Amino acid sequence: MSQIAGIPAVPQVENTLDELKIHLNGRKIPIRSKNPREVVQEIYGWLLGHYCLRCLMFQSATLKNISPLKLSFVGSLRVIRRAIPEFQRQINNQLDINTYYSWLIAEISDLEIPLRQHRSNPRVVKKTRSKFKSKKRSHRNNGSPRQKLSFQIFRQAS
Repeated sequence: MSQIAGIPAVPQVENTLDELKIHLNGRKIPIRSKNPREVVQEIYGWLLGHYCLRCLMFQSATLKNISPLKLSFVGSLRVIRRAIPEFQRQINNQLDINTYYSWLIAEISDLEIPLRQHRSNPRVVKKTRSKFKSKKRSHRNNGSPRQKLSFQIFRQAS
């Protein structure tokens, strides 16, 4: 198994699929298009958006000299979704776009994921808390004898 930045390749693929399907998509219907050509176009759009987001995260990580995998994908996505309207308003002003771009990179670089803490409750098999012993096969039908039902017909008193 190949390793990049100390993380096995299989979890990276699973994380990428999770980012694409759940976080980047953000709707219940995964693909809106009905035409096969438009489906391919929509998938290319998703992949292009994911690539752009990961490139921004890489640029932010290189400024802080950390691994891009240590930055929050969901946090970066939220920052970009907030920044898109402002970028659209400043599309004609080249000076402001550079300022907003440097702000965007700085915001993403602040989204470093904290180190995981050790588990306070390790994974173990839980024991039952009952003070009674569990019922075995030998315990079945050995309880107190049941009283047999008896029916008697009484004569009517006249």
